[in-house]
Amino acid sequence: MKSISIGNNIPFANNHLIGTVEILLAFSLAGSSIVVAKLLSLRVPVFTTGVLSLIVAFICMLPVQWTKRREIKRLNRREIGLMLLQALCGIVLFRIFTLYGLRYTSAADASIITAATPAVMALLSVLLLKERLRFNVMLGVLAALGALVMINLGSLKPGELSGSFFGNLLIFCAVVSEVLLTIFRRFTKAGISSITNTTLLSLFSILMMFPVALVELQTFDLLQMTIQDWLAILYYGAVATAAAYILWGDGALRIPAAYTGVACVSMPITALLLSSFVLGETLTSMHLVGCVLAVTGILCCNLNFISPGKMGSIKAGKFQRNETI
Repeated sequence: MKSISIGNNIPFANNHLIGTVEILLAFSLAGSSIVVAKLLSLRVPVFTTGVLSLIVAFICMLPVQWTKRREIKRLNRREIGLMLLQALCGIVLFRIFTLYGLRYTSAADASIITAATPAVMALLSVLLLKERLRFNVMLGVLAALGALVMINLGSLKPGELSGSFFGNLLIFCAVVSEVLLTIFRRFTKAGISSITNTTLLSLFSILMMFPVALVELQTFDLLQMTIQDWLAILYYGAVATAAAYILWGDGALRIPAAYTGVACVSMPITALLLSSFVLGETLTSMHLVGCVLAVTGILCCNLNFISPGKMGSIKAGKFQRNETI
C-alpha cells in the first residue's frame, strides 16, 4: 500500500473541491444506473444486457489501464481466485439480481434499498471480518432497516405477497452481492490498484456471463434493439460504470475517506429523482420517509471516520490516506 499525501503541491481548497465534485458525480452516475437498468430490464434479456454493457465498460477502461499494465505481473493464483470471486459476486450476481429485480419493482424502491449498502457492509464486517460494531453504526443499521420496512410496507397488498416485494428482495440480494465484492477485495495483498482490479473484473464477468447470453440470443435478435436501447447500453457501460469508477478513483485520493462515504447520499437521491422525472414513477410518502431514513443510515455509518483531531488536520489541509487506486 502506498501513502498518498495531499496538500503539498496543489492548494488544499482547490484539491478538495475537485475531489468533492468528482465523488458526487461518481455516486450520482451510479444512481442513474438504476434508472437505465430499469429501462433495459424490460426490453433486453438480462445476460445480454450484462455482457454488452460490460464490453463497453471494459473498452473504456483500457486506456486508463494501460498506465498500470505492469501491475498484472503481480498477480498469482490466490489473487486471481479472489478476483474471480469478486467478479462473480460484485458484478455478475449483482447485475443479475438488479436486472431481474427491476422487472418486478420500481426504480424508486430500488434506489432506497441500494442505499442500505453501508449498513449491510457494517453487519457483514462484524460477522465475517470480526470488526467491532460501534454505536453510531448500529444506529445506521437500524435506520437502513427502517427504510427497508417503509419501502416494503408500500409494496405489500393485504393477503398476498406482491411482485414488488419479490423484486425488492432481489434488489437486496444485489446489495449483499456488492458488499461481498468489497469484503473479498480486502483480502487481496498484491498491491493491485482499483483501476486494474475493475478492468480485470469486467473481463472475468464478461467471460462468466457470455455463455448464457449466447443462449438468450437464440431467441432474441439484437436487430430488435432500438437506437434508444443501444444508447442505454452505451450509457450503462461507459458512463454509469467506467466513468463513475474513474471519477471515484481520482476523487477518493483528494478527500478524506469519511467525506467519500458521506457523499454516497447523492446516489439514492439522484436515483429517486430520475425515477420520477425520467420513468414517470409516482413518489409516495413511503418513498420520501424511506429516503430520509436511508440517508440518515449512510451518515450514521460514516460518523466514526472523523474525530475532532482529524477535523483539525483536514481543515489545515494535511491528511494522509493509505490507498491503492
